[in-house]
Amino acid sequence: MVAREAAVLGGLPEAAASVSFYEDAIFAHAHYWWLLLCLPVAIFAVGWGSRQRARAMSALGEERLVRRLTGSVSNTRRTLTTVFVLLAMFFTCVGLLRMQYGGVAEVVPTRGLDMVVAVDYSKSMLAQDVYPSRSERLEAELTRFFEDAERRGDRVGLVVFAGAPRGLPLTKDTRIPRLYLQRADPRTENPGGTSLGPALTLALTFLSEARVEAGNTQGGAEADQVVILLTDGEDTGSRPLEVAAEAARLGVRVYTVGIGSRVGEPIQKFDAEGKPDGYQVDEAGDVVMTRLDEETLRAIAKATDGAYVHVGSENFGLDEVRALMAGLTRAQREETVQIHREEGFPLFVLPAFILLTAGLSVPHRRRSVS
Repeated sequence: MVAREAAVLGGLPEAAASVSFYEDAIFAHAHYWWLLLCLPVAIFAVGWGSRQRARAMSALGEERLVRRLTGSVSNTRRTLTTVFVLLAMFFTCVGLLRMQYGGVAEVVPTRGLDMVVAVDYSKSMLAQDVYPSRSERLEAELTRFFEDAERRGDRVGLVVFAGAPRGLPLTKDTRIPRLYLQRADPRTENPGGTSLGPALTLALTFLSEARVEAGNTQGGAEADQVVILLTDGEDTGSRPLEVAAEAARLGVRVYTVGIGSRVGEPIQKFDAEGKPDGYQVDEAGDVVMTRLDEETLRAIAKATDGAYVHVGSENFGLDEVRALMAGLTRAQREETVQIHREEGFPLFVLPAFILLTAGLSVPHRRRSVS
């Protein structure tokens, strides 16, 4: 369908913003087809009820007397009511399939940022100072963040790191990083620790590749490129400030997000099956604490002309980061086509309403009996 729509638009002048066209009707909710199975079930129920009613009538007594008592009941009218109700069910089921037809194709230019979200998935992210845990809450927040980014036309990459980073290059289809994030688990990250330097390096690699690709395949103003670094711990000696200096040289802004308590949280241990097994201790037998290194995160953000944001248990969200990026330069992406179709479900819902009203209005008894 997209190819046919593109062909229709291909003959338009560049200034044209939309064009009307007519297509075969489609059903937007075709996956609800099983609702139509209600009809044979209803027909079976009507037949079964009719037989049960006939048996009950025959058990009342003498047939001639029963016929006189029920003579005012019109079987024809009762059958008509049943037909009206069954037809109303049919039209309602088809209406729920949401038929669409015709419509308008609108050429929508999209403008977006290039960004990489680097997420700390060390074991300290399993801390439950926010419900249900830092990692699960962050996954939910990032899902919403990615959905907003896709609507804006941003390209998003993902880096998941603890001791070592891994991830996905930039894409406009944010379902891919969302699925990748769902599969990540702090329990399985090995080695542990929080190494910010390698994570930032991989993020810069993804952005550099996207910059080269953009320069070869599309014109227009280049988008601002950003890294959103989310972490809850101290860096374990990976010299992230040196990587921040490289990011500044490339013109990449780094927005750092500190997660969790400033006073620190104990780091849990897990057994081979991924179940909690106490807390990590040092050589002296003291519980190892992970603390948020705000000084380093502020320095990274300042060196790249970004910003630092702290999120705690009471304000665990990325709305402030979203607001900080609102004024950045967005690049012109390739134009996309949005289809605004006519809704056809009223064509079925209205007859269903009329048939149901008619069925309930038909009296089953005659006014007089001869």
